[in-house]
Amino acid sequence: MPFEEKITFCRICEATCGLEVRVDTDENRILEIRPDSAHVVSQGYACVKGTRYASTQHSPDRLLHPMKRVGSEWHEISWKQALSEIAEKAKALIAKHGPQTFGHFVGSAGGANVLAPMFRGALFAGLGSRRMYGTGTCDTMNKFRVNEDMYGSPMRLAHPDVQQSSFMMILGGNPAVSGNTLYHLPRSVERFRDIVKRGGRVVFVNPRRIESAVAGEHLFIRPDTDLYFLAAFVHELIASGGVEESRVERHMKNFTGLAETVKAWTPERQAEVTGIPADTVRDLVRSHREASAKTGAALYMATGVNQGRSGTLCFWLLECINAISGNLDSRGGTLMGQGLVDMAKQVTEDPQMMTSYDRHDGLPTVSGQQPAGMLADDILSDRDDRVTSLIVEASNPLLACSNPDGRLDEALASLELLVSIDLFRNEVGDLAHYVLPATTWMERPEVPYALQSLAGACPTPYMIYADAVLEPPPGVRHEWWMYTRLADEMGVPLFGNKALSGVAKAAARVAYTPLGRRLPGPELLMDGMLKAGGLPGRKKMSRDHPHGLLLPENRGENFLGTERVLTPDGKVDLAPAEYVEAFRANAEALFEDEKENADRIKLIGIRQLKRMNTSSANSPALVRETTNYAYLSLEDAERIGVGNDDWVEVESDFGVIEIPVRVTAEMMPRTIAIPQCWGHKNAGGLSHAAAHPGVNSNLLAGDGPGNIEKLSGMSHLSGILIDVRKRSEGAETT
Repeated sequence: MPFEEKITFCRICEATCGLEVRVDTDENRILEIRPDSAHVVSQGYACVKGTRYASTQHSPDRLLHPMKRVGSEWHEISWKQALSEIAEKAKALIAKHGPQTFGHFVGSAGGANVLAPMFRGALFAGLGSRRMYGTGTCDTMNKFRVNEDMYGSPMRLAHPDVQQSSFMMILGGNPAVSGNTLYHLPRSVERFRDIVKRGGRVVFVNPRRIESAVAGEHLFIRPDTDLYFLAAFVHELIASGGVEESRVERHMKNFTGLAETVKAWTPERQAEVTGIPADTVRDLVRSHREASAKTGAALYMATGVNQGRSGTLCFWLLECINAISGNLDSRGGTLMGQGLVDMAKQVTEDPQMMTSYDRHDGLPTVSGQQPAGMLADDILSDRDDRVTSLIVEASNPLLACSNPDGRLDEALASLELLVSIDLFRNEVGDLAHYVLPATTWMERPEVPYALQSLAGACPTPYMIYADAVLEPPPGVRHEWWMYTRLADEMGVPLFGNKALSGVAKAAARVAYTPLGRRLPGPELLMDGMLKAGGLPGRKKMSRDHPHGLLLPENRGENFLGTERVLTPDGKVDLAPAEYVEAFRANAEALFEDEKENADRIKLIGIRQLKRMNTSSANSPALVRETTNYAYLSLEDAERIGVGNDDWVEVESDFGVIEIPVRVTAEMMPRTIAIPQCWGHKNAGGLSHAAAHPGVNSNLLAGDGPGNIEKLSGMSHLSGILIDVRKRSEGAETT
């Protein structure tokens, strides 16, 4: 059997670990996937999601041709028919209702596809539609909003200098399982342990004793109270003399506004709701100050905090801690990377990417995404600009987003045109009129996530280029091609440039013809990116640096006081007016709400090593259990009267689910953790997922304006108040 060893990198999460893939060249099939021991950063580490990807790649459920739904039946059609019919229907709907009624929704997998956003954005800009939604408003959009307001661009992404730091505190994140978010950190546990080995301190603040905590200390916190912990941290940092005053004076503004905002939030006061003793806060600040004076300190937060009611304010305070302590733009603190191009500066010139308030409800569009939690409202509305047509790319919002009472199912089913671009026909695909099959990451050339390649969010700066490992099946297409061909069929100009638009459309017309297969395709754009960054082109990168190329260390002191600070006056804004106003308007009320509900249980999510959102649900090599579980503390389980495998009813203001229990000492009392993105019982095109359905915890989350954080458009998906009771005997499992 002829086979070939190929070097690539995983694109399931931002860790982008190096992989070796053994391929049966006759059958165009993966035989084995192993970690790449020579990769310049991951160094032989990769998680099971990457090494078992063949189960997804070669799934018998994979879509290999465009499909059209006629009634309840699915029919294979040609690309010509699919594009022609979609374009014709879309044009008619836009002519009737206007461009703002034509929408798009993208999932997290879209972040691993560097070219797709360029062409997707060009199509919607050409149409004049800003109705672009995504799961970013379910997990990270608060960070992009803060980056824009503090640093001048949503894509100015500071990341911890894990290599040098001697104090790291991580709130709401579990990198050992999730692979990290918004910056590149493979081998995270090993690197956290290195901090401890060199005499430093690593602290994980989380309502659950997470897997990452094996590399440091763990500190329980009541879900969705991080705002008060961080406010008290800022308060104590200022009170104890931990502010680098000269640095603040030279490079920052509105320090007084920050100090005034937090002056009432002492360590003692935050303890009333967080469960973290005042002395513990003071001890952490002391350690932080000592580390700052030596090799640097860094705070970082992730999804568990982002999804709360105050995610934007939390990230603002966290970034302020990094900034005023002298750690921003310093070795061992937090650094601003430099990518192949200065994407952060480029997006400031793109109206689609900068925060705007062009919606009727006063909610923002942040970094190109409108609130996912408003999608059902925007479709079911009786307004003239209601969404009537939608393209869903690489996502399953029915499970990934808040969906009380199945409102989102109802909304998507009511659309006049629904198109799903995916590898499989998932639950959204079941409701769609057309499903278009895309390439996998094994079938396309790529550089890492834009956040790494173009924003430089890498503690160890490096670059890699990988050619496709497999030939794509004849009937599947890359997303750049789909958007370009749709633009061609609809007569929509791309990139605001007639010549460039013509070149793109001509390239797409021949891309999958015998002539096109002999010509370079999208890899030419990556070639240009690499060369723009002063690196060898794709051919030399692939030949001479298949395991990646290390770039010069980021030594800091290359951001503050330079043109890279993109605010109008070139200074970091420590107290944007909207944030101060939001804090003063909401902090006290939420604090009183916390005290009033202190005895109630709160719901949080939980990451699982063998799952990445909904994308791995159909993998037999990863998913073995037929359901997810609700994780309860020993104390709560005893009080409710349940043990392992007993079923409970979990009820919020928005819905009720039934789910089996796991009892564990890892949970904080008055907290329940349920893995999100399960609930595949109605997945007609996902045979394995349908046989291992689990329960959708997002049925417990609310949507609509009252359940959306007003600064970033983020949905409230963590820290939800719920009631838990043992399921009554004889009740049917739902």
